Amino acid sequence: MNGFVQPDANQYRLLVAVRYLNASEAICKGLQRQRGVNDFHFLVTLRSFIEYTKRGIWFLVWATDDTLKEAERKTFKRVKSPSLVNMDAMINDALGKGNLSHLMDKVPGIDEPFLDCLHALTHGNPISVRIIGSGLDKLFDTEGLLARVELELGVFRILLYRRMLGEDVCAVWKILRPIHDRPREMQATVLIAADLLKKSGRAPSLGYESS
Repeated sequence: MNGFVQPDANQYRLLVAVRYLNASEAICKGLQRQRGVNDFHFLVTLRSFIEYTKRGIWFLVWATDDTLKEAERKTFKRVKSPSLVNMDAMINDALGKGNLSHLMDKVPGIDEPFLDCLHALTHGNPISVRIIGSGLDKLFDTEGLLARVELELGVFRILLYRRMLGEDVCAVWKILRPIHDRPREMQATVLIAADLLKKSGRAPSLGYESS
């Protein structure tokens, strides 16, 4: 015996979510530095933030045990999961915002879906250079997008912290529904959850200070 204890399915679910939260946190820090300095880089990186955050929440809340096992395989292939738009709609529905995704809302002045515009910027599609030439600051509200990033990161933090405390996921969604678009209340609720988790001794530091 080497003393290694295999985590159960619930523990592994939390571990996968922690990995995604860590990545989301790192991307968010980059976005905060880029906003207003390099808006092109901000928007390219925003696509990754959306991907990591939505997928991390999906793994935490909806992924089956078999899908979680797939997440441990050393491969660059994605595990079987809904599309990014569908995951976003699932999260919105749980927040009481309706089973829909605003990622497909068309960007004024371009008349193409928001997510498709980010995808074009990321991969250098012909429309991407036209978007850049039009002036990114005229087409995208980067300050508003950053505020949304921080709110969505708060949702992820609260879900994960309170699940680590053993709380029922439906009860956590009820906490989030009235505050999902209120930055100050979201921040305060994140701090409360972080303090509770720290005092419980159930998890190591997640890189988020409660002070």
